[in-house]
Amino acid sequence: MKTLTSRQKEVLGFISVYIDEHAYPPTIREIAESFAVSVKGAYDHIKALEKKGVIKLGENRSRSIEIVDRARREIEEVPLIGTVAAGKPVFAVENYEGTVRVPCEMTKSRNCFALRVKGDSMKDAGIFDGDVAVIEERQVADNGDIVVAMLEDAVTLKRFFKEPGRVRLMAENPGYSPIYSQDVRILGRLRGIIRTY
Repeated sequence: MKTLTSRQKEVLGFISVYIDEHAYPPTIREIAESFAVSVKGAYDHIKALEKKGVIKLGENRSRSIEIVDRARREIEEVPLIGTVAAGKPVFAVENYEGTVRVPCEMTKSRNCFALRVKGDSMKDAGIFDGDVAVIEERQVADNGDIVVAMLEDAVTLKRFFKEPGRVRLMAENPGYSPIYSQDVRILGRLRGIIRTY
């Protein structure tokens, strides 16, 4: 199998997740809408994936994309463990909901988990209410990283900055004030977002 480009891996991941959630494949129009490209642009990606042997297309049917089994090796399952606030912090309830399928390129073989996003505080970073955030498990972060942070018993998704004697957690929405704390525990760093329509 020829190597896939990062965008082709994203498209393949979208198709795989869509099939898992709906039990049938997306249309080319739905792929175009998901990636904000033209129908022709989506069709070109699909034809490239077909040429590389990772999907098969049926003849003259709108929902006829089939993932070739070996292509599923490009996909990894990560646990979905509840909700994270992209707004005011919410109480952490680690609630295993199953798994979500993501492109291996997103996890890069690191330990990851997924959380549903609740709220609009990160909308200017392209993270919206209802998205699924894929998080790399780690306890440290660099300035500017988007992290899942725990404050007492609450968790939130914010941009991280270390300041003298405290941590600043910044929203990506001017309607939200920064959160300052000396007692923040980093649970992980954002690796990617999954959005379904």
